[in-house]
Amino acid sequence: MGIRKNTCMKTKKEEIEEKKEESQPDNGNGVDGVVTRLEELFLGVEEQELSEEQLRINDQLQEDELLAMESIYGDNTFILERQRGLRSFQIHIHIEVPAELTVTAKLYSVGDCNGKSDSSEEFSYSFQVQYLPPIVLTCLLPKSYPSHLPPYFTISVQWLDSSSISHLCSMLDSIWMEKPGLEVIYQWADWLQNYSLSYLGIDKDIILGPYGTKHDEDRRAISGIVSLEVDVPSLRSYNDEQCHENFCKNLHECCICCDEYAGSDFIRLPCQHFFCSKCMKRYSDIHVAEGTVNKLQCPEAKCGVMVPPGLLKQLLGDEEYEHWESLMLQKTLESMSDVAYCPRCETPCIEDEEQHAQCSKCLYSFCTFCRERRHIGIVCMTPEMKLQILEVKFVFSSLVFLVSDSPLLARRIKSAKILIVHPTRRNENKLKTRVLSSLAENTHT
Repeated sequence: MGIRKNTCMKTKKEEIEEKKEESQPDNGNGVDGVVTRLEELFLGVEEQELSEEQLRINDQLQEDELLAMESIYGDNTFILERQRGLRSFQIHIHIEVPAELTVTAKLYSVGDCNGKSDSSEEFSYSFQVQYLPPIVLTCLLPKSYPSHLPPYFTISVQWLDSSSISHLCSMLDSIWMEKPGLEVIYQWADWLQNYSLSYLGIDKDIILGPYGTKHDEDRRAISGIVSLEVDVPSLRSYNDEQCHENFCKNLHECCICCDEYAGSDFIRLPCQHFFCSKCMKRYSDIHVAEGTVNKLQCPEAKCGVMVPPGLLKQLLGDEEYEHWESLMLQKTLESMSDVAYCPRCETPCIEDEEQHAQCSKCLYSFCTFCRERRHIGIVCMTPEMKLQILEVKFVFSSLVFLVSDSPLLARRIKSAKILIVHPTRRNENKLKTRVLSSLAENTHT
């Protein structure tokens, strides 16, 4: 049976569609909403009439600039449908996140929603990220660009408030004013990618919220901040997906076999340690074959995190996985002090406070001490013998953890358990001697 590895490969079309949707603010300001805002900005400005020659020059410059942006930003550039005959496009600008960047979400429990009241109490939740959703720059190019007017644009950011995004918009305006009449889109994208964080004073921390605060909005600034319940899972999910994608693309060394493989050939455990699929399959097969399923832990020294069942189902064949399930059930039952086995069909049963049990399969009621038919009111053993057997049961329970180390020891402990649960009233001293000597032999082994 083949191993199902972490899914890392997608079709080109799927990747492009996902990138078009990723990081779009979940507040009604998707692509359609952004285009609507751009049209509003366009209608609010009166374009001056240009000669046919100038219009032709502008059109050629726009076409050349878009080709250049596509070659630079590749799949992160999306050409949108023309609006009123004007070119429109979108660029997803991935910024390089500083090391150990912390995202903090703030909210106020009581008092004024703006956090200005003296009675308000501030709460926050912080987490670290390696990746942030991209800054989305959407542009509509008027016919008088670049000769006379700049592009109409919006900036969408999932992790900034509208006030901070407005500062970015103002900076793009300044860049255009420095060199009017020239193509400016690459300069805008480059500045957003390399200088926007430092411009906003973001070094090691990004603050989300306080939520409910109102700003004087720039219509070009689109914030994706919605609520603590939405933003935190969204940012964490994006970061995890990007970390996984980056891991899959690179080569890594397996700590077991010391060979190098692509990340897509590795198995990552919940503890974040990872090993190649071949080694993990061999490791799992050996422990299941030897019955040492309690040792199916992370191979990393001193880690101890158990390999989850879902992952074992991928690593093991159907038959091996069923064997693992039966072994785990058996060892779980052996570790339970109140489990007794039916004398007739060996079905596990739960004993009550009076040391009686009833089989759920054959409905046989029996005494868990003498394993005979249930005898209410009749003493089957002396109190001294019951105490001895309880003591031996306790010693047996303390040895259960050794079962995973040696199949031979497991069989010996099981034989000792048989002596415990099959006492004979006629040979109490002989029983005690056999049981204790068997347990002593197991311990030394």
